Amino acid sequence: MKRWRKLLFVLPLFLAVTSCAGNPPVLTDQQEAAIRFNQRGETAFRRGDYAQAIQEYQGALAIHRSVENVAGIATELLNLSVVHRRLGDQASSQASLDEILMERSPAFSADQKAEAAYRKAGYYLDDGNETEARSWLNKALEYCHGCGAEGRLYNLVARMGLADQPQDAMNHARHALTLNRKAGDKNEEANSLRLIADAAIKLDDFNTAQQSYNDALKLDKESGAAAKIAVDLMGLGRSNARQGRRAEAVEYFQRAYSVSEGAGDTKVMEEAAAEMRMQSP
Repeated sequence: MKRWRKLLFVLPLFLAVTSCAGNPPVLTDQQEAAIRFNQRGETAFRRGDYAQAIQEYQGALAIHRSVENVAGIATELLNLSVVHRRLGDQASSQASLDEILMERSPAFSADQKAEAAYRKAGYYLDDGNETEARSWLNKALEYCHGCGAEGRLYNLVARMGLADQPQDAMNHARHALTLNRKAGDKNEEANSLRLIADAAIKLDDFNTAQQSYNDALKLDKESGAAAKIAVDLMGLGRSNARQGRRAEAVEYFQRAYSVSEGAGDTKVMEEAAAEMRMQSP
């Protein structure tokens, strides 16, 4: 389960300044420089050069601070929290989020604070501290009143209830699915579908599980999310295994193994191989 959580909380890095619909805006030299810093940071992050990513995001942050661009400041603080987290610097990661959440920072919007609180909840959940995770999730929900992160928040509510309250988790995931579809967030829509499938397996509702995993798989293929494709295939394999369909289960585990091999994910390769061995007569 923890691996799925980490997939949920590896969040995208946003550009601080984006074009609006229609004609692109005329950008100042400072805005263009901030965009270049941000884009170089994202490129460095994607290739695993986290030290360089921090340097680039800090460059963008300095520009945004110099002109009091609150949206840009929030974006880069969120980005820095992710990179520090990847480097194992939990204190700096949390400090970046705290800058948005501090009461003496009223310039940040409720939506921005909801995003920061959501990330704190996710980090604490990854670390196994469910008490703090629930506390920060509740704060995020308080900040968020129809904010853009609402569907993501309810995905986390569902995830946290999955182990002990699968029916409640199912209900929250369905609510999240509606919100994410309305927002056009395909990544979170796929997460909602996976949560519905996970809950359905616990409830022995295998038709719903397989349909939801397949729907998630379609979205993940469209986005090219190899790690999530493998998780979908593993879910389909386990659903078939629970129903005694060994041949079908092995086929899905083989596909998960192949996808993970192509992505260089040895952990899932090992999990898929173990599942295939369990299906041997």
